[in-house]
Amino acid sequence: DSIRAQVDPDTLAPKWFEGKFGGGLKALNQTVVFDPRTGIISFGGTAPIDGPVGTHSLLSLIYAMRSFNLKKSNVPGNPVNDTRVAVFWETQPYVFTLRPDVPADLIINGEKISAQLITINTGNPKLDSLGIKVWLGSSNRIPMRFSVGTFQADLIIPPKNIVQ
Repeated sequence: DSIRAQVDPDTLAPKWFEGKFGGGLKALNQTVVFDPRTGIISFGGTAPIDGPVGTHSLLSLIYAMRSFNLKKSNVPGNPVNDTRVAVFWETQPYVFTLRPDVPADLIINGEKISAQLITINTGNPKLDSLGIKVWLGSSNRIPMRFSVGTFQADLIIPPKNIVQ
């Protein structure tokens, strides 16, 4: 399985996205090209579609989240800090709602890391059944883990004594 993307370094808007998956994410086996000026999205040999300008790919969203206001709401029944963003999935853009939680400990590669869970809802039962989640490091907001269905990716940080 692999995901590759190219984004504009200033805006983090995607230029292209390529997914190669097996299993439940097989529908994302595609190359998608985004036109950030017009919102046109080209993919899979079908006719291009119009999307909202600023539509993200899944991977560009994960990194763009670093710049979003993702503080948990002080009022549990009123999630005023939910963030909504357009994301291309399979054949069309959807509005993803990002719901932040408070930071908690996450274990990656045997190391305890403080990270903030961001739960993603789309209003699409098929997508929401995948339980899309992202964990951002509390101190640096680097995406430490994301999961979609049974697929999980962790950022593996080399031991501190290894020089790179």
